[in-house]
Amino acid sequence: MTISSDGLATLVAVVREGTFEAAARSLHITPSAVSQRIKALESTVGRVVVQRGKPARATADGQVLLRLAKQWDLLISSAFAELTGEDDSAHDDPRDRHRIHLPIAVNADSLAIWLLPVVARMQQRHPVAMEVLRGDESANTEFLRAGEVVGAITSHPTPIRGCTVRRLGATRYLPVANHEFAEYWFPDGLTGVDLARAPLVSFDRNDQLQAEFIRRHTRKRVSPPTTYIPASTEYHRAIELGAGWGTVPEVQIADALDAGTVVTLSDRHIDVELFWQFWSVHSPLIDELTEMIAAAAADSLV
Repeated sequence: MTISSDGLATLVAVVREGTFEAAARSLHITPSAVSQRIKALESTVGRVVVQRGKPARATADGQVLLRLAKQWDLLISSAFAELTGEDDSAHDDPRDRHRIHLPIAVNADSLAIWLLPVVARMQQRHPVAMEVLRGDESANTEFLRAGEVVGAITSHPTPIRGCTVRRLGATRYLPVANHEFAEYWFPDGLTGVDLARAPLVSFDRNDQLQAEFIRRHTRKRVSPPTTYIPASTEYHRAIELGAGWGTVPEVQIADALDAGTVVTLSDRHIDVELFWQFWSVHSPLIDELTEMIAAAAADSLV
């Protein structure tokens, strides 16, 4: 089986632009040529790769080919950089070096606590332009399935097709609140009644950590009033200021606990296992990125 690079590029354009007509304009070909290329690609692989609608979407098999197309682009860019010379002497001004696009998906807490130095070091050591897509750890594999990233920090240990998984460790979350809030809302400790009515702070509507903590503590499902703060640092600041209680990474709230601006509400905690899922291709860039991520995670996770 020989998969056409033109077919892959056309599939990427169709999914990116949303219609065959828009893809044709971006590729400077006719809509009929786009249709012929997609049909030829589907004939080659024996699968339907595009759901014809508005917008056009990749099927599950099409997502495999989208990922292949992005992997091919990365390998071609890396090879071109090696052939033309990656050292600074290849340019009159080293700032003119071409930088390879390297997108990853991460969760907000990892980005805020330990991942950012990895991004900086990769850009200092290699001619890359990192792109960080932020999503919940429970949903980041969707970026991989769609071929949008080369790797993702996720809570899913099972590899998706074409990817390899490496365990990073666990982020430990502690239930905390400031003193005044804890004394007012939980005078008798974390009772089921008080947990059902005490305001809590969540990151966003995908954040289930507080609900999971309540279920473990009370074995009940309740719906307390919730404030949403979709930023990691501002999230624990909102708790320090008394907006509600919430679960915060232990390493992130340690200084506030030492200073006494917040207190733990229980001896219980929640550990969220994190994994690095990445393309199963031989790429020195992905290999080094993986080692950097694993080393940084080992210093911050349990």
